Amino acid sequence: MKKTLYFAAFLTVTAMLVTAIAYLGYHYTQPIIEANTIAKINENIALLYNPDEGYTRNADQADNSYKENNSNYKEISSIYEVLDGDGELHVIIYDMAVQGRNDIIHALVAVDPYTSTIAAVTYYDHAETPNIGEKYTRQEAIDTLIGQSLDDVQIDMYAGATTTWTSLNVMFDKIKEHYNAEGVAVQ
Repeated sequence: MKKTLYFAAFLTVTAMLVTAIAYLGYHYTQPIIEANTIAKINENIALLYNPDEGYTRNADQADNSYKENNSNYKEISSIYEVLDGDGELHVIIYDMAVQGRNDIIHALVAVDPYTSTIAAVTYYDHAETPNIGEKYTRQEAIDTLIGQSLDDVQIDMYAGATTTWTSLNVMFDKIKEHYNAEGVAVQ
């Protein structure tokens, strides 16, 4: 009986120590994690919109303000508002992650909320097959997307790159679905 009580006391003390360490670890690392997250978001935005030209992330934008953290939109990592030099909303950037041929394709897609058209695209991380699926990440392919309406995005199909083509269609379909369902457009 004594062994059982000693063991119970040992487990209780151990659990309290682990909980205290976890709490303190979170308490001290949470601000660092938050700062790193903000820095990464700003780096992502800078891939499309140069901060030297006055473009900035809307610092007043609340987390999940576009209801992107929803199981219906698992391909959407985040959504950022980008302001121009006058502090006016310029674009909405969708940070997307879809399964490609060889790995996850990470993309930033800027949408003009006034015209519901694609304003900019960059694929910042992918492992698509060189000279096949990778062709979609080239500037020539990206240029064909700029100015297209979200309601009817047409992606050219490259021979041998069906999986990548399908993945990108899913990505733009999810953006369109979210954009329309959540009323992102500015009227």
